Amino acid sequence: MSKFLLGMIVALGGLVGPASAASQNWNVTEESSSGVKAGQGVWSVHTDPEGKISGAANLQLDNGKSLTYTISGHVKDALYKIEMTDRSDGKKGCVWDGHVPAGGDKSHGLIGTAVCANGVKVIVRAGF
Repeated sequence: MSKFLLGMIVALGGLVGPASAASQNWNVTEESSSGVKAGQGVWSVHTDPEGKISGAANLQLDNGKSLTYTISGHVKDALYKIEMTDRSDGKKGCVWDGHVPAGGDKSHGLIGTAVCANGVKVIVRAGF
């Protein structure tokens, strides 16, 4: 009986392990040339085995206010495309294209620019 249970546990672990989503908290900074200039906080990021990304952002702006929004997108070949929706600062249609900085190590951080619907650009740096 114990060999049977051990076999079932190993088999189930093999099925569940690779298919489970990875979750991380990324330390994030945003910089903008218009409006509020900077913010710092955390993206709670969930990535599934196919590279689909979902999560939430919670940042503190340099004016003391909180900034929250949801994130969704994908990663392929270390290139990230993430939509930032329901932003509490009112920015609409923001899409971030993130990548490893030139000469950087993809295990430590990303940088990129988010372009919003009204042409506002936001530089986003993420460390994990």
